[in-house]
Amino acid sequence: MKFMTSLFLIISALVMSSPTVMAVENIAVNPDVSVSQDALINVNKASAKELEALPGVGKSKAAAIIAYRDQFGEFTSLAELKNVKGIGDKAIAKLEGKVRF
Repeated sequence: MKFMTSLFLIISALVMSSPTVMAVENIAVNPDVSVSQDALINVNKASAKELEALPGVGKSKAAAIIAYRDQFGEFTSLAELKNVKGIGDKAIAKLEGKVRF
């Protein structure tokens, strides 16, 4: 009986420490790697919720971005976002590298 219990514990330990489980835990995020185009938020297509996920953009700025976009059409550059009420140079600096058009 002791042999069976020991065997069970050894097999359980091996299964729990399988390479597939370990591989998931060893994934590290490198902040120096540039963000891919797919990970950038498209300001012209984003919902209010998606815009709110951007740094420095809350509910009111997200709503202002959408209202501006609806009234004047799609944005073509980051600089054009300055035309939106409440978005200035500091907000633009926070958004650099996080949005696309």
